[in-house]
This record gives sequence, C-alpha cells and structure tokens, in this order.
Amino acid sequence: MHIWLLTHSEELKKTNGTGQIVKAQLPQACTVVVWKRTEPDKQLASLPLDKTLLIYPTAEPEHFDALSEPLTVSQAEHVILLDGTWQQARKIYNRTEYLKRFQHYSIPNQQSSFQRRRNQLDGGLCTAETAAYLLHEKGLTKQAESLNTAFLAFNNLQS
Repeated sequence: MHIWLLTHSEELKKTNGTGQIVKAQLPQACTVVVWKRTEPDKQLASLPLDKTLLIYPTAEPEHFDALSEPLTVSQAEHVILLDGTWQQARKIYNRTEYLKRFQHYSIPNQQSSFQRRRNQLDGGLCTAETAAYLLHEKGLTKQAESLNTAFLAFNNLQS
C-alpha cells in the first residue's frame, strides 16, 4: 500500500506535524505532495479509482457506482491522507474537485493520543496515527508498530 500525503503548505513549517514521521518511517511507501489550490497534482489525479481510498469522513456516497463493492483498506493499493489541521484538510477537500472522485474511507471513532497540538477534533486522529491504523488494517503489522513507536516518542517530546 502506498500512502500519499496531500500536505497543506503551512504544515511543512510546523515542528509538531506528524506527516514527517510517516515519511521518515516509510520512505519507499509514502509520497508527500504539497497541495496547490490552482495546480492539481497530476500523479494524484491519475491514481486508479478502483484501487485508491481517500481517508476523509463524508456522507456523500453518491459519488460511486451503486453496483460496485466498496473498496476496503486491505484491497487498497493507494491511500490519500490530507495532512494538515482539520480546518486545512476541510479546505483542501472542498477546493480539490478530483479528490471527490475517490472512494472515501472514514476511520471508526478513535481516541487520539496526540498531545502536541491544540484544538483536535473529537474522534479524529493525527496523520501518523491514521497511517499506523491503515497499515494495521492492511496487515502490515511490523510497519504499523514501527510507525506507532516513532509517533509515541515524538508525541512525548516537550513542545
């Protein structure tokens, strides 16, 4: 499974972002794409619809063929994570039309342990926690545990 981090440019300036941990722990299985509102990323836009999940909560299933089976994490070859604050992620999603074509996957309500940033969404996970969850669901337990260990060490640093 390849993880695509569609990252808000402001996130790259922060020392408390966890996308950097995902990229460091999964250098061959993670690509960081800086979001540009006026320049859609050609690689992301051309990912196969039947093998790609967008990790984003939505109640809009009408984007997909009602006869097709929903794609599961274990079947996905590509996952797209919106890397930024919840407000930035919402902005990226709302202003990037091609993202709406992908099947959406919403992680069941989880309790985040992320402490280095305020104003977290209840039930929302940070980027590293989300990636670790997806790796675990895909059966990539070793990678999930390695990422989670790195995240926990990062999370326990003093801000």
